[in-house]
Amino acid sequence: MRPGDLAQETWSALSANKGRSALTILGIVIGIGAVITMTSIIGGISNSMAGMFGANAARVLTINLHGISNFTLDDVAELAKNIPDVEYTMPKAQIQHEATYEKTKVQATIHGEVNKVFEAHGYKLLQGSGFTEEDEKRGSREIILDQYSVRNLFGNTDAAVVGKSLKIGNDEYMIIGVADKVNTFSMTQYDSQSIEGIVPITTAITRLTGNPNITSIEAMTSATSDADAVAAQTKEYLSRRYKLQDSKEEGATRTVSVESNKQLMQQVTSMTSSFQAIMVTVSGISLLVGGIGIMNMMLTNVTERIREIGLRKALGAKRFDITSQFILESICLCLTGGFIGVVLGLLGSFALCGIVGAGLAAAVTGSADPVLPVIDPGAILNAVLTCVITGLIFGWYPARRAAKLDPVESLNHQ
Repeated sequence: MRPGDLAQETWSALSANKGRSALTILGIVIGIGAVITMTSIIGGISNSMAGMFGANAARVLTINLHGISNFTLDDVAELAKNIPDVEYTMPKAQIQHEATYEKTKVQATIHGEVNKVFEAHGYKLLQGSGFTEEDEKRGSREIILDQYSVRNLFGNTDAAVVGKSLKIGNDEYMIIGVADKVNTFSMTQYDSQSIEGIVPITTAITRLTGNPNITSIEAMTSATSDADAVAAQTKEYLSRRYKLQDSKEEGATRTVSVESNKQLMQQVTSMTSSFQAIMVTVSGISLLVGGIGIMNMMLTNVTERIREIGLRKALGAKRFDITSQFILESICLCLTGGFIGVVLGLLGSFALCGIVGAGLAAAVTGSADPVLPVIDPGAILNAVLTCVITGLIFGWYPARRAAKLDPVESLNHQ
């Protein structure tokens, strides 16, 4: 049989039972649609998580000192010198203070940082500039706000605020820049009564806290080093030099914890991968059910078309021709279901991201921007191949059964 005739026969057979065909492919549609939707959404969430922590997130160590009252900026500098795989350190301080602009008073969370924090966490300046090393050395009264703080103080995120002054405590601080965020887990996007900003670390500990001691530090490891190994080395150095206790010891008061963001990123990746594996498994079950439905329909078709099969054999059709037609019908059913599933999956991924992106996803990722689905061409190609394979597997038995029918008995079938 010529390919054109085979395709025409297949179309005629399937279009004769449109309602039954549509119900049969429902499992395929659900399975493929679920795979495309969840793959796209999980990819989008993963990208948002990576964007939240910054491109260099896996290289950042978080160091917390407990019960130590004499760790200063000089000690932080000494730490960087004694750990070869630490490129630079970022001492941190956080202060809650009341801030005033004209007659507007808000609660301010002020982060004492070094300018390197922008590079480490991928914060982007939307207006103005960051402070310099000279600003850090002299403890300048300069502040960088996040865009939501600008909205809370000045009415909208695009307000031109560089050069304006903000009163914190008894001092005036000049706004020198606006960043997309100044804290990975900023809440100013949700709380209109608060602001967040970054000031030089020296400004924070000399003007705002009056306490020169540092209890929280971040360290950027070199690109070629193993962050986990550097974390262990850093903890060992600090424990030895400052005679710190193991946090697991009973009654320990002077302790240090060093954690690698690499572990956190791996946990996030593992979590999304596990969720994706669950969804693929559920989708696979749906495809299995859909395949069984297609086999059942094809067996029904064979029974209903026994006389047709007998007539075709009597006219010279070979077993291969009969087998090819029924397998092609099965594959076409699966491909039709797959195409509908891909379209619904793509539409579903954008719809779900639009619904939950600005709410739940924003709370998880620390960004008010919606999560954008990641459309993976490989997933779509896999969906097409899966449909073809499903059609072959579940169409083979009915096709072979049809091909083996005796033409004489088939013609006498009532």
